[in-house]
Amino acid sequence: MAPRSAILTERQRCVLQAIVRLYIRTGQPISSRLLARHLRNRLRVSAATLRTVMAELEEMGYLQQPHTSAGRIPTDRGYRAYIDSLVGFEPLRDEEQSLITRELQAGDDYDTLLQGASRVLSMLASAVGITRSPAPQQLILHRFEIISLSSTHVLVILVFQPAVVRTLLLESSWDLPPNTAEQLTQLLNERFAGLPFATVLRAPALTDVLSALAWPAARFVESLWEQLPSLLHPQGRLYVSGTWQLLRYPEYASAERLRTLTLLLEESSGLLQLLSQYEELLQHQPLFIGIGRELRMAALYDSALILHRYPLGSSYGVVGIIGPKRMPYARVIPAVHSVAQRLAELCA
Repeated sequence: MAPRSAILTERQRCVLQAIVRLYIRTGQPISSRLLARHLRNRLRVSAATLRTVMAELEEMGYLQQPHTSAGRIPTDRGYRAYIDSLVGFEPLRDEEQSLITRELQAGDDYDTLLQGASRVLSMLASAVGITRSPAPQQLILHRFEIISLSSTHVLVILVFQPAVVRTLLLESSWDLPPNTAEQLTQLLNERFAGLPFATVLRAPALTDVLSALAWPAARFVESLWEQLPSLLHPQGRLYVSGTWQLLRYPEYASAERLRTLTLLLEESSGLLQLLSQYEELLQHQPLFIGIGRELRMAALYDSALILHRYPLGSSYGVVGIIGPKRMPYARVIPAVHSVAQRLAELCA
């Protein structure tokens, strides 16, 4: 029978909130007797009355009973109701805030910050921390720097606004004199500084530059443009920390279940594809939380995904957490928000 839709009564809300919190804490089905002890100062009702309320919530699709003789556990719909209106967020403790500040410091380069952010998220949530840089088409090119190192080696530095730096070492059979490298730096900056990287890569932009150059500068620019796309992953650069944390949870005790999720986390293209599904949504809201089957990916049916955007100039990147559905949302969501806020401050 399909779950019936209804507005929860205050008693049902109280019971659902308590069951989700107890299950997050224990990982065990919650019995009416345990629930009665937990709620004795809030709801002065018998275990029999609580069993009736639990049965109502099960009929509505918020709870399920894994075994006939077992207590209840939350369904995806139960977690969704809890997160949307019942969670009750907890502020970060001083030591947690200090950890974020210590691990993400001003003066660190952008890649170091993203690596640190994924590591801190994993530590704070006891789950998998993920960070993603903006997709390259979002980045604004600040400047080129072309340096002739020798007759066969040229170093190219690209600086994007506000804090992303990429380098490329070109090896060639032609000689690019230092004065030509300086002239190219000036020309490329005049034509491309301040433009989105996607515009820089387009063929018309390259043709316009080549028409103003002679050999060997023109051949060098052609070679440079062939390699520019490799500097940035088309969907952004991804950092993942704490995959080992999954071993802490019985939800991933199945070797096949753990292998499937680990493959997703270690294969960056699959994870980037997952994140790209929420690209448009994160343009309109800072936070996304997906639970189990809401994520429409079998590897994540036992997991939850929390994503938070952080601004980077006119674009944005993403930080987040992947962990069991019974993660402590009251603590984890504020932690993800604080890490995103810290990155925004350091990249401003």
